[in-house]
Amino acid sequence: MRQFRQFMLPSVVIVVLVAGFAGGFVGGSRSTTAGQTSGTPCASPIASSSASPAASPVASPAAGGCPAGGQAVTELTVDMIEFAYTPSSFTIPADTDVSVTLTNSGVTPHNFTIDNPSVVSDDVQAGQSTALTLNLPAGTYEFYCSIPGHRELGMVGTLTVQ
Repeated sequence: MRQFRQFMLPSVVIVVLVAGFAGGFVGGSRSTTAGQTSGTPCASPIASSSASPAASPVASPAAGGCPAGGQAVTELTVDMIEFAYTPSSFTIPADTDVSVTLTNSGVTPHNFTIDNPSVVSDDVQAGQSTALTLNLPAGTYEFYCSIPGHRELGMVGTLTVQ
C-alpha cells in the first residue's frame, strides 16, 4: 500500500501540472490575445510600429482568435522566444486596425515580418517589447523572424485575416 501511495502522489502532481499547462493552449498553440472591438464580427489586421518597454495585459480568446461573444480581436500580444512565436497562429479582422504587442522572452533579438504586404517590426532585444499596428485585407499570411537563421530554425507562424 505504501508503494502505491509513493507512486500515485507524483503521478497526480504530474497530471495536474500537465493539465494546467495545456489549459493555456488553444488549437495547439498558446493563446495570448486580448481586447475586442464592440459590435464587429471577428475579422481585422495591423501595420506600424513603435518601441515599448513593457507588454500589455492579455486574456485568452476563443478558438480562431475571436474572444468569447464573437467580437473581433483588436489587441493581442505575441511572445517571441528561441525559435518560436506564441501563439504561432491567430486570426484578426480584415481592414481594421489591430494593435500587436511583441514581447521578446528569449535571449536573442527577434522581430515580426510579413512579406506581402510588407510588414516589419523593429528588432526586439531580450526582455523588451515593441508595438505594431496591422491593417490587412482578408487572406492568410505567413509571419516569421527575419533575423538570419531564425526562420530556418522554425520561427514562423500563420496569420489569418477574415
